[in-house]
Amino acid sequence: MIKKLLPLCIALTASFSVLFAGESRRPNIVFILADDMGYADCGVHGSKDIPTPHIDSIAKAGIRFTDGYVTGPVCSPTRAALMTARYQHRDGVPDWVKKDSETGLAEGVPTIADYLRKAGYRTALIGKWHLGQKEQFHPMNRGFDEFFGLLGGGRLYYQTKSEKAGQEMDGYAKLWNGREPADVDGYLTTAFGKEAAKFVASRKDSGKPFFLFLSFTAPHTPMMVPKEVEDKFAHIEDKQRRLYAAMMSSMDDAIGEVLAAIRDAGFEKDTLVCFFSDNGGATTRNSPNGSLNTPYRGSKGEVWEGGVRVPMFTSWPGHFNAGEVFTKPVTQMDLAATAIALAGEKIDGKWPIDGVNLMPFLDGKESGLPHDSICWAYENRQWAIREGDLKLVARSKQPKTKAEVWLYNLQTDPSETTDLSASQPEKVSALTAKLLDWCRDVGASFPKLD
Repeated sequence: MIKKLLPLCIALTASFSVLFAGESRRPNIVFILADDMGYADCGVHGSKDIPTPHIDSIAKAGIRFTDGYVTGPVCSPTRAALMTARYQHRDGVPDWVKKDSETGLAEGVPTIADYLRKAGYRTALIGKWHLGQKEQFHPMNRGFDEFFGLLGGGRLYYQTKSEKAGQEMDGYAKLWNGREPADVDGYLTTAFGKEAAKFVASRKDSGKPFFLFLSFTAPHTPMMVPKEVEDKFAHIEDKQRRLYAAMMSSMDDAIGEVLAAIRDAGFEKDTLVCFFSDNGGATTRNSPNGSLNTPYRGSKGEVWEGGVRVPMFTSWPGHFNAGEVFTKPVTQMDLAATAIALAGEKIDGKWPIDGVNLMPFLDGKESGLPHDSICWAYENRQWAIREGDLKLVARSKQPKTKAEVWLYNLQTDPSETTDLSASQPEKVSALTAKLLDWCRDVGASFPKLD
């Protein structure tokens, strides 16, 4: 049973702030995000060919969410909803932010970094942003005190000679330290881990809590990794899978360095660590990388389970018992909402959130479901809604064409193989109505159903 916290610790009330007036009592928050990682590609989910001891250690020390979801099947939408605890459609990020785009995360909407900085946290983003390249979208204008990484969605894992020589390159892939160009020696994944560990170490005697968002580009394409790491996986015959395994291993090592920095600084019992992927593994489209989503159907870029159900783990020694398993559906928005609640901040009434503070559910004070339903809309041709164990999926071959509809029971059919729509038309009607209401509420596109 997860250890119980005082009721005041989980309420968004003024008394919370009084109880935790001493900043040392509020937890440090660390979010670690993988990019295009497959559901099956870690030890605690059954992987046999890719050792992930450090990722696994987060789940083993705390809670594994079996039904952890992201609200977008690609990168930017998931990141937007993580930053705001709101469905991404509300704030202008229904799809990934393209290179040289004028758009980004809507101005004005507060981010988790805004909330936590207001609460006295030192905030840092290490890695990938992908929520807008223009100055108004810059992470240091969105609540982050420190930034080391890239504004766009991806880049090479090594700097080129011309880049190191200071020759101009586009801002989408360029590396930045704050607002100044940055140089990285060696492999990018390793560099992000070292920068994150350095940030943690710098907070040791600060007396202030911190929020670290470590946002890897791994294991997203291009498939690049140090040869000595690839050689460790020479037994994997398929080259793409071999490179993917090596990239995962490098990321796991980088995460291990950050976890060690947390322990070395004496922060382990004062730090909530959350790990997850930004979407399902890219197995069939959107830059396939050799990942596996077993046993789930589909891939990154799709609203089947394989596109939106992700590895999701959280640890907080002394507050969560080791090896807990939470089987109710949750989203990345909930991780943000929980962090804001733990910091004692109230949500700005102008920007109501969709995420749910999970603490009452994790400590057993709430026995129901965190969400009545979870919804998805992508590309103007894919939609889904999960309510309890039932999931309705609607897909069109092209935007604005008639959508085909399926119904699945995820409890008995997690791989979405047996369509129940013909035998349960009343459930199809009810879920369709709720999905359409959600589309209206968040400003998403509508499926054409007749």
